[in-house]
Amino acid sequence: MKLVMRFFRRFSGSFCMLLLFPLLLPAAPALRGTPFCADSKCTQTRDFFKQLCDYIVREKTTFPVIYVGGYYMRTLVAGCEIFGEQRYLDAAVGYADGLLKKQNPQGYWLTGYGGIELADTGCALELFSVLYKHVDKDRQEKYVSAVQRYFKAIEKDGLILSSGALGYGWATNCSRAGDPAHCAPSGGPESEKMTALRNHAYTTAASLAGGENATWMYYITKDDKYRRVAYNALLWVLSTMRKDGVIPYVADDEGRSVWGKQGDPENDFRLWDEAPYHNSTYLGEGLIAFDLHCDQPEWKAELRREIKPHIEWLLRTQNASGSWGSRTNHAESECEALFSQTRSPGVVNLLIWYYEQVDKDPRIVSAVRKFDRFLLNRDEAKAFGLLNVGASPIPGGGCEAWDSVTSISGYALSDILVPGISAKW
Repeated sequence: MKLVMRFFRRFSGSFCMLLLFPLLLPAAPALRGTPFCADSKCTQTRDFFKQLCDYIVREKTTFPVIYVGGYYMRTLVAGCEIFGEQRYLDAAVGYADGLLKKQNPQGYWLTGYGGIELADTGCALELFSVLYKHVDKDRQEKYVSAVQRYFKAIEKDGLILSSGALGYGWATNCSRAGDPAHCAPSGGPESEKMTALRNHAYTTAASLAGGENATWMYYITKDDKYRRVAYNALLWVLSTMRKDGVIPYVADDEGRSVWGKQGDPENDFRLWDEAPYHNSTYLGEGLIAFDLHCDQPEWKAELRREIKPHIEWLLRTQNASGSWGSRTNHAESECEALFSQTRSPGVVNLLIWYYEQVDKDPRIVSAVRKFDRFLLNRDEAKAFGLLNVGASPIPGGGCEAWDSVTSISGYALSDILVPGISAKW
């Protein structure tokens, strides 16, 4: 007993350090068995995930694009919980400190590539959620205060829509003047100045800012208004799903993936075919968070029923290689062509959640193992874009596609090793 007390006095400030001593904490997440690894003992998957975490600490701790940085740092939080590496947690806390400083006076965060998007912000703010249990009270209060200010801003600006959807965000006077997706048409010398409200429905914003961030605010404050925002946002996304299970990429503000323009061939391609697995990842994040933390059994049951056709579609459409999606030939750039596939690894998290919480369908185990085996094949992983195994730069550059797929693969691998760890608050 004296030995145990000395241990706790020494390491009480670091939950991750506790995971190094499984005899003292037999229920630690890293010890739980998992059926999802390609190899029965998970040795290869653990080694690969450890190598990825080490790569992130070495190369990506100050990544400027916040949605990617959020995924990289969330990977490190899970890595800390699995391997007990304090340096992983330190890097993630440092990045979160930087996010606090980046919040603008109006309550928003810039994407890091131009403009303000609720979707990108959603990925980044989930870092606060998974870090909350690891940090001191002062940081906890700062995380909550920052996200409360953010929700006050989006409510004041009318970005929570009557349909339940959330809007895109704001255009700014950023350096890429004339880019209609992110910057004001006129450009301007004040690159961070908010210039045009973008308040049309956006699938990814509803999934992340609505489904995920609002659920965390309910979880922390128990204020029911946040839970209702989350529920309505997720229900809106699921209401757009086609009978075959495909979820559209509704981005009305972009003017080319518009829910109200169905029947136009170009619009329909953008809506239904360009980004289906992108939608799976982000809706999955919001749905998982809500299901695990909403404390509302009837709403949980409803959303579980509604997502079933999408789960079936995912199981039907997995590639022979184990991945999901493909390069889109009908695209304006290589980055755009890779848009859906490079966000697809989060499909795995959605499937694992469904297996663990809803239906232990053996097809899900097979599908996840197949994806894990795909990542463990170095040639496949490199072609997929994983930077930690040496993926080549995209010709022309100018986007975060490979960083997207690398960081989101970390998010997926963490749940393969320890189901549910990515959404453990």
